[in-house]
Amino acid sequence: MSQPYQQQPGPGGAPNQQPYGAPNQQPYGAPGQQPYGAPGQQPYSAPPPYAQQPPPPPPPRTGNVGLAVAVGIVAMLVGAAIFAGIMRATAEDNGEYTLYAYPAAAAGILVGLAFGKLGGRNPALPFVAAVLGILGAIMGQFLGYALMINHWTDGHIGVVSAFTDEFDALKEGFKEDFDAIVAVMYAIGGAAGFGITKRLGSS
Repeated sequence: MSQPYQQQPGPGGAPNQQPYGAPNQQPYGAPGQQPYGAPGQQPYSAPPPYAQQPPPPPPPRTGNVGLAVAVGIVAMLVGAAIFAGIMRATAEDNGEYTLYAYPAAAAGILVGLAFGKLGGRNPALPFVAAVLGILGAIMGQFLGYALMINHWTDGHIGVVSAFTDEFDALKEGFKEDFDAIVAVMYAIGGAAGFGITKRLGSS
């Protein structure tokens, strides 16, 4: 004899299926489910936060070219006087003297400082500073000759008189001293003026 079924089939013939919306299914928005856009959920297609942009570069520093040239010429004369004073201070009483390279660069260094601080980023100033640095070294050398002549003659020939009355002697001393080492000495003065002007003007 057949036994009766212990469990009646549910609707549709499936014994264990629960109808839609049965108690163990939570409807949309029921407790335990976070609604759309709740805290902790990122809204759909929310743009990512923008990265912090770097600060804009500072504007280029401008300068006064006319003032820089005027101060640079004064600096060249001061550098020439420094070079000449060192020549006179190191000269021997027997007429011997020495030309030093680094004092010869004094004019170029001072001109470079003046141009770099006052002239800004003008691209022509480093080349002008190089020329003034070389010219200052030459002027300092001639002034050094005049100071040494004044010393060797016990003041009978003044510094101004050495330029007016004994200029041929100054030129002769310059020609005798000029060689490759002196040329390098001038180049150091010019390079100092160029490099310092360019570096300070770009900062």
